[in-house]
Amino acid sequence: MSRPEAPNPPALLVQPVPGRRTIAAGIWITRGAAHDPSSLAGATHLVEHLTLRSCGGRSRHSLALAIDRLGGEVDAWTSSELMGVSINTTVDAVDEALDLIVDAVTSPTFAPDDVALELRVTQAELELVEDDPADQVEEAMLRAAWGRHPLARPVIGTRESLARLTPVNLRRHHQTLLRPGGMLAAVVGDVEPAAVAARLARLPLALPAQPPPLPALRWRGSHLDLSREGTEQVHARLGFEALAAGDPRVTALVILNRCLGDGAASRLFQRLREDEGLTYDVWSGPVLRRLGGLLEIGWACAPAAFADALRLIREELARIARDLEDGEVEAAREGLARGLEMDLESPGGLCTLDVGEVLDRGRRFDPEAARRELAAVTVAEVRDLAAELLRPERMASAVSGPEGAAIRVA
Repeated sequence: MSRPEAPNPPALLVQPVPGRRTIAAGIWITRGAAHDPSSLAGATHLVEHLTLRSCGGRSRHSLALAIDRLGGEVDAWTSSELMGVSINTTVDAVDEALDLIVDAVTSPTFAPDDVALELRVTQAELELVEDDPADQVEEAMLRAAWGRHPLARPVIGTRESLARLTPVNLRRHHQTLLRPGGMLAAVVGDVEPAAVAARLARLPLALPAQPPPLPALRWRGSHLDLSREGTEQVHARLGFEALAAGDPRVTALVILNRCLGDGAASRLFQRLREDEGLTYDVWSGPVLRRLGGLLEIGWACAPAAFADALRLIREELARIARDLEDGEVEAAREGLARGLEMDLESPGGLCTLDVGEVLDRGRRFDPEAARRELAAVTVAEVRDLAAELLRPERMASAVSGPEGAAIRVA
């Protein structure tokens, strides 16, 4: 009698797609920049830099060659809640691809020369952020919304915290990222689940992925003015308390965002860019975290146009809860539905959807359920959500521009 096939580890998601010539794979670590000790802020981001510098006994040059041979689509990234390494390549290279990302996550080197070099790179990255008013106001928006909460902390850290990072404490920090229950792996493509599980056996996947706790998130709703000399435009952000990533109303929020400022037909783009010519671009977008979220509006304009731009945005925010039309919601639904179908055609898109659903809602991604949820959202639900969220008295804001150019918005 043959032995029954062992089940996949609970933190491994495999989606076989027979006949597909490409695969996507990734390892998600459920500790991000927000989980760094405040004195070592930026540690996870620097570990991420080191994962694809040299790992698994590969030199820097041999690792670069391996990445190029696989097609060059190997990426490492850090967010406030997660760190990860992902890869897209052809199915004939699946074993090599999985070996590489496992080595990257489990055995990066912390040689003093490598750490020193990546610290210099990170300092240069920090300087770019400090020199870019758009990046500065984006970071300020999170502080205006959430104050000193870890989710408002810059992923990259600060000059002071980066100065404390050493090979010793980075290696120790890396070990905290590899704890059982702190990792999720996913593979999509023409693969055998048992073979994938065997290839990823070095990862601690025996327990379901469980993000570590963070302090309760409280909405601050303040205004931050970053006025400075040497800038010629005003960069502005408005933020409204929104929903947590796992909230069942997120689909309605995404439709609201599409109607408000995410697209060529959106109200803000049509009014400020197409009708009035006040800005090159104006947009809106949700920032969704497990503890909560915000709906953000951003634009840049000449100082002389700032007051008019702000007035028109306020008008559109007040109107959308009253007169949002069926046609707007239907167009948003259609666009989002087609975007979903394109994601489902891509191994990388399907991989990301599956991981997000597991981490945010504790279930595997179901395309049919997603289609039903999208189709079920009504105009009344979107209007009600707009009325609930887009309240001027609860608004957070951040503005950067020439001294005295921006009026107070809060």
